[in-house]
Amino acid sequence: MFESLFRRWRTTKPSYRAALVILVLVVAWIGSGQLGGRTKSSGDNATAKTADMARVQVETLHAMDRDAIVTVRGRTQALHSVDVRAEVDGVVQALHFEKGDRVKAGQALCEIKTNDRAAKLDQARALVAQTAEQHDVDLELAKNGFRSKTQVAQSAAALEAARATQRTMQIDLENTRIKAPFDGLVDDRYVNVGDYMRAGDKCALLIAPEPFLAVGQISEREVGQLKIGDPASATLVTGEKVGGKIRFVANRADDTTRTFRVEVELPNPDARLKDGVSADIRIPVRNLEAVRISSGILVLDDNGAVGVRTVEGGIVRFHPVQIVSDGPDGMWVSGIGSGIDVITVGQSFVTDGEHVVAVGNKRA
Repeated sequence: MFESLFRRWRTTKPSYRAALVILVLVVAWIGSGQLGGRTKSSGDNATAKTADMARVQVETLHAMDRDAIVTVRGRTQALHSVDVRAEVDGVVQALHFEKGDRVKAGQALCEIKTNDRAAKLDQARALVAQTAEQHDVDLELAKNGFRSKTQVAQSAAALEAARATQRTMQIDLENTRIKAPFDGLVDDRYVNVGDYMRAGDKCALLIAPEPFLAVGQISEREVGQLKIGDPASATLVTGEKVGGKIRFVANRADDTTRTFRVEVELPNPDARLKDGVSADIRIPVRNLEAVRISSGILVLDDNGAVGVRTVEGGIVRFHPVQIVSDGPDGMWVSGIGSGIDVITVGQSFVTDGEHVVAVGNKRA
């Protein structure tokens, strides 16, 4: 085969042989150029991808045990509040309160017209008296054998039915006076004289002034430090500080925030506290793992939670934190572990889940 090809090559014109050699060289040159260009393009893409990633400065922070006070952002809340509602239908004929009044348990708030309810009650009482006399007669006749046991039982049943009707009429009449279920303050009025109320309609909003609550959410890292009955305090946005004690700590975390509800019971003998006022709940704890940071690196997530952004495996992560203390030695927070790279510069320009290039120093 090779000898045949060689003979053909020998017999080919010199000009054809030169053209064939040039063609082979051109094809080899083009192939080598494409290969080199492809390799270079791949490297350029990788470099460009890295160049497009945001660069942030991080610092490795380490936690330490610290005796401190956990501060939880929360709000005040009435322990008992209820919309007092009508149990019967009718027209409002009188109101016995004004908004802001302090009322006693059992005090009438709204009064509905009785209409014929009093007459029906009198009728029920007369029926009870009649059936009672008939039953007494049947008992006497039964002693002499003039009434059977069945007849006596029938008269007894008629008497009980009449008494039940009387009780129903009595309750219906009493329910025309809508009463306060407990001592409290009237915070709202829903009807006026002349309004028609149906069973279930609201008469007034009643709030029990004492005790009051301060409620907030505490992180899963700190919830184990709290016990029912531990001392706590609440500092309101008004500047007022009220001491109290922990009343309740949730056993189940919120599915979204992974935090636990905590309630602090506050005394309120003079009804100064208002429902829904923002408050900082301060709870003394011991042996709490905390990290010292600069307040300037704190950020808010989309839900308004306070925290820091970290870099884990080249990806930005948001960690909610609780402020433990803020004093001359810096701000101490809990909620992040030890040895985590926290973003100290550029945290406001990146988002959770974003790929970044982290640079910075390490702190022991």
